[in-house]
Amino acid sequence: MEKQLSNIVASSNEEDADASASYGVDCVFLSCFDHNALFFASMLGQGGIRLHHACTLEMADFLLLATRGTVLVLDTTFLDGSWADALAMTRRLHPLVASLICVDPIDGELIASAQELGGFGALWMPIELERLRSTIWNAHTVTVERRLWLSEREHEYRSSPRTLDSVRDAVK
Repeated sequence: MEKQLSNIVASSNEEDADASASYGVDCVFLSCFDHNALFFASMLGQGGIRLHHACTLEMADFLLLATRGTVLVLDTTFLDGSWADALAMTRRLHPLVASLICVDPIDGELIASAQELGGFGALWMPIELERLRSTIWNAHTVTVERRLWLSEREHEYRSSPRTLDSVRDAVK
């Protein structure tokens, strides 16, 4: 298994995970290029972003679960698929996670179809570090807002007597 670039250990306690998330961002970087991941991890760590490197979709899925990651940054090159495969995996298994795609200017046509498949945004290569940092924080904010909205809807559903009555009537 690929070594993780941060020393954060995923917590099984949900409160601890929520507390650690409030002090920064856990971001998964899916790429087969180790040198990019190492550089980004060292530079982003100073801004409160913990970057975890994955070179396969399976590893990205695992790291998103283990770290409660809120952002997936996709390079166009990784070992077992394409950005479209990664967006499909994210949409299916991690629908609240925001996905960012690193795009070469040559691949500019990808952007429209990537947004249709659920991509949050694009980062044009060469990637400017400040732009990467601010885009990851913006994507993190969107993911946190999505989780909060979903949590509120679940709470309303559980506490609504009308909903419970309609479920009981439907069962009869």
